[in-house]
Amino acid sequence: MLDFNHPKYPEFRQTVKAYQYLPTLLILILASANAADRHSQIQLEIHQLSGNLDKQQNASDDLQAEITQLEKKLGTLERQLYQNEKAIEGSQTNLQKNNEKKAQLDSALGLQKAGLAQQLQALYTAGEQSYLRMLMKQDNPAEISRNMHYFDYMNASRIRRIQSISKTLGDLGDVQKKINDEQDRLQALIKKQSADRSEMQATLDTRASKLNILKSDISSKQKQLGKLQAEDAKFQETVTQIASASSNDTAADPTPVKAQAAKPEPKGIPVSPRQTANQTFSTLKGGLSWPVKGKIIYGYGSRRNEKQSWRGVVIAAPGGSKVRAIARGKVAFSGWMDGYGHLIILQHDNGYLSLYGYNRAVYKGKGTVVNANETIAAVGNSGGQDRDALYFEIRQGTSPQNPARWCR
Repeated sequence: MLDFNHPKYPEFRQTVKAYQYLPTLLILILASANAADRHSQIQLEIHQLSGNLDKQQNASDDLQAEITQLEKKLGTLERQLYQNEKAIEGSQTNLQKNNEKKAQLDSALGLQKAGLAQQLQALYTAGEQSYLRMLMKQDNPAEISRNMHYFDYMNASRIRRIQSISKTLGDLGDVQKKINDEQDRLQALIKKQSADRSEMQATLDTRASKLNILKSDISSKQKQLGKLQAEDAKFQETVTQIASASSNDTAADPTPVKAQAAKPEPKGIPVSPRQTANQTFSTLKGGLSWPVKGKIIYGYGSRRNEKQSWRGVVIAAPGGSKVRAIARGKVAFSGWMDGYGHLIILQHDNGYLSLYGYNRAVYKGKGTVVNANETIAAVGNSGGQDRDALYFEIRQGTSPQNPARWCR
């Protein structure tokens, strides 16, 4: 038997010693190759996923723009509907006044007819007596002529008044017909607009649903991308360890992100509008009315997100509910604002402002002076909101005020 430990076999001993590390080296090489393949695969997946995210984000932006346009169209339709309702109220008022006038004229016509009948009877009787006096008693012809002229004048006067009343009644009939036709037209227009608004709302709901699905899909892909990126970071760490010939050590798992506790749903505080006097705003602290009937779901100063707090209150209310001005003021802003939807801002005395957002539509234009309790908007969910509500703020200058300290 050969003794490979004998001093004359040094090279062989070195060869054997080198070969005993061969399995470990092969493992390291194979691990490196597999890790490299995995890294390339992950990089490809990240690239593909990033491209998909870009496409999805572009689609999301397009849908969001479409929803914004639909919300603006819905606001225009709502304003038209409001204006037509006001026009119908005016037509009904005019119709009532004309009907009252017609009733008065009918009553006057009845009196005139009765008076005319009495006059004709008196004229007939007086006329026969006059002719008999003229023929049998030989009355003065001049006196008879004078009496006949008097009766003719009275009859002509009665006839003119009757003709005038008849003409007025005819005019009233024409006016009433026009009012009825206009009222029918407005009612038909409101019916059509209501159908259009329902169709638009359904379209808006469909778009919002698709957007929610798309956002959810994007969120899922973002999480997947984060997972792949974390896996890639872990891979880099593993490669470093392999390069250091520490194949037995594995990268430690990253510290798991602590799940945030679900935010509790705020308890709704009921609020309701009431009559407010047209007094100076600064004198009405604690006595103002709330702008709409509903429930406060987000209170002033409560947490909105990680970096923001609510500077006003959000009042949940049925869509289309009337939003009323809390005090007399002048419209300083009326229109669309991203994040707030259809927004109207009233300017009061001493630099006080009241703001009303998320509306379906606003009814008053910039520069209009409105009274307390006057309808200025309709509750909605514009600005990308997921429920019907009113965003309501009170400020003095740029400093937000707690609405609960002003309204009750």
